[in-house]
Amino acid sequence: MLPYVYVDAVRRSGGRAVMLPPGGDDEEARATVASLDGLVVTGGPDIDPARYGASRHPRTQAPTTLRDAWDLAVTSHALRLGVPLLAICRGMQVLNVCRGGTLHQHLPDLVGHGRHDGPPNGFGLHHVRISPDSMLAGILPSEPEDGFLDVPTHHHQAVDLLGDGLKVAAWEEDGTIEAVEAGPSELGGISGFVLGVQWHPEQGSDPRLFTALVGAAMDRAAMDGAAAGRPAAGRPRAGRDVAGRDVARSTVLAPMI
Repeated sequence: MLPYVYVDAVRRSGGRAVMLPPGGDDEEARATVASLDGLVVTGGPDIDPARYGASRHPRTQAPTTLRDAWDLAVTSHALRLGVPLLAICRGMQVLNVCRGGTLHQHLPDLVGHGRHDGPPNGFGLHHVRISPDSMLAGILPSEPEDGFLDVPTHHHQAVDLLGDGLKVAAWEEDGTIEAVEAGPSELGGISGFVLGVQWHPEQGSDPRLFTALVGAAMDRAAMDGAAAGRPAAGRPRAGRDVAGRDVARSTVLAPMI
């Protein structure tokens, strides 16, 4: 089940949410992503460490093979097709593994505290510092005086070796990587809106990350429509519903189950 706050966050930002259940093959993943204007890869269970060449830590959850395969496939195709991507918590880890990166499997072993975890059945808060030369800083420019931003958190794993084509955009005050975005690549670059955050923006009151994603999705849809000589499917435009009332068409986004 997907927490409904993801759907609310997309809708409040002007998008239309479409759910993508896992289980399809690679061709289905490609065709599905090609039909979208933007993609949200959400939080969830731990990734099977075999996916990044590691042995399983005792605190790492049992593999969810079906979802791992689907999330990695849709993320890979979104990057290849230039579909705007917002990857949240597990989604950021999927993005990193998709680009050949690895994960710390249990952060308390590394940092000596548990403030990333939050309460057992909820979300805590911790501080992150945003890199001033990042795309993320342009989305979240208003930092408090001490330079840190409070974000909702609930995770025990994090990025270790950074994946190719990514750069760090934010850190927790203990040095844990808390955001990544498109960066330099040795194997083949990734372009467009690519952002991963280790925290849970859907659990907070700040809509700016979702608003930025929807804006990028609308821009891409507009460009695709212009190239094809037609109105873009995701571009807001005047229309009428069955009752004859004016309506606007909105971007399609897909939170992952």
